[in-house]
Amino acid sequence: MYIIGILIRKIDINDNGKKYNPTTNNLHKQIKTLIKKLKKNDKSLTITYVIEKDNPRKFHIHLLIYYNDKKNLYNQLSRFIGGNSWNKKEGSSNLITECKGKYGEIDIHHIDNEREFICRYMNKYQQSITLI
Repeated sequence: MYIIGILIRKIDINDNGKKYNPTTNNLHKQIKTLIKKLKKNDKSLTITYVIEKDNPRKFHIHLLIYYNDKKNLYNQLSRFIGGNSWNKKEGSSNLITECKGKYGEIDIHHIDNEREFICRYMNKYQQSITLI
């Protein structure tokens, strides 16, 4: 199994075309839907996630994913935000792969130390949720 850390900033668009940031309840539902789609092709997939506040009305999601099928993972993530191209950029401590789309952006952190990722990005303000 492989392990990867992900940051998602999600944007929704209403019927009039206006962009808005989803609520935490809506983000929980969207993550559960994403997991169902990922598990169709990768039965052993496990996700731990936490939703954190950027400012009063904006949220982002940190995910820690254990997976076997990289192609399925990248395809479903890019579909989740309406993007299609992945780019590499230099992060503060490692190489980050990013995808920007119509419904948000995703940063993928390639993890060497799982504990360091959890301490650095997850469980700062809320307890994470694990879905199997």
